Amino acid sequence: MLNWDELLRAQPTILTVVGMAKNAGKTVTLNYLLKALHARGQRLGLTSVGRDGERFDALTNLPKPPICVQAGTLVATAYPGGPDGQAWELVAKTGIFTPVGEVFILRAKAAMPAVVAGPSKNTEVKFVAHLLTRLGAGCVLIDGAFDRQSSADPLLSNQVILATGATLSRNLEQLINFTRCRVEQLTLPACQDHDVLEEARLTTAKVVLWQGAGRQEHEVATSLLTRQEWLDLMAGGGGVLMIRGAVGDGLGEALRLAARPPRLVVQDGRKIFISPDLWRLLRAKHVIIEVEHPINLLAVAVNPTFPGGTGFDPDDLLRAMGEALAPLPVIDALRGIKFV
Repeated sequence: MLNWDELLRAQPTILTVVGMAKNAGKTVTLNYLLKALHARGQRLGLTSVGRDGERFDALTNLPKPPICVQAGTLVATAYPGGPDGQAWELVAKTGIFTPVGEVFILRAKAAMPAVVAGPSKNTEVKFVAHLLTRLGAGCVLIDGAFDRQSSADPLLSNQVILATGATLSRNLEQLINFTRCRVEQLTLPACQDHDVLEEARLTTAKVVLWQGAGRQEHEVATSLLTRQEWLDLMAGGGGVLMIRGAVGDGLGEALRLAARPPRLVVQDGRKIFISPDLWRLLRAKHVIIEVEHPINLLAVAVNPTFPGGTGFDPDDLLRAMGEALAPLPVIDALRGIKFV
């Protein structure tokens, strides 16, 4: 098993594991990190966006790998009826309530499986993560809920690992294309235009367009406008378009069709929901997309299997994904290896 320094060579602080789909290997990756960081001597904190660690999936009723915590790990979780005093030491109450109950800060008395039911709102997850830090956790791991890449919020977690695998596609080339697209979106470069960033801080408008000497604020109900609405809005050509909200295929198509597309600035890469084929066309056209808050993606973890099937040869998947995403580290958490 690779240790943390061999694996990623980064100082872990607040780290979120997110999955591209259900059964992408998120829990296996989380368990690997818990074990590797504990072996490093790191005092760990753990919470979840939502609920994870149950024996069976609530939607599919398929068996799930348990979350395994080490002795001394601080866990923020809701525990119906109060924590089991033989297994857990109650450290603090958070005052945050979930459908399961209040979120407690507990310390594991021994290595054991754990059901982690944390808050679902990013503001509450951020509060809990910082509380775990104040209570002594040198590194906090956040279990991002299935397909909830909102938990990769760079204002919440300064490090992210993305899990992908055969459950997303049985075609290796397609899986690589899907994953490469998401990696490119999550790692968009930071905007360096300080005037735009400063003005962005002073407005609550979802859409702001700078063209020539003019500046237009558009108070729209949603940033998911149609292709034609975006084309009409960008008719002057060029400039800078800032979006506060999601960016979908409507805007993507408008940028593809525009003779002089504006430079696009979004809050962070989580907000991009442009399909892989369209994304590839925008990249080929050299459309510039930047972010206010960049995401620090540490690695991609691959899972060659899917429920009920073997999927890909593990070595083939690790090598193909590693070559496609280099120099970003690609790891197989189940086997404790990475692409070199």
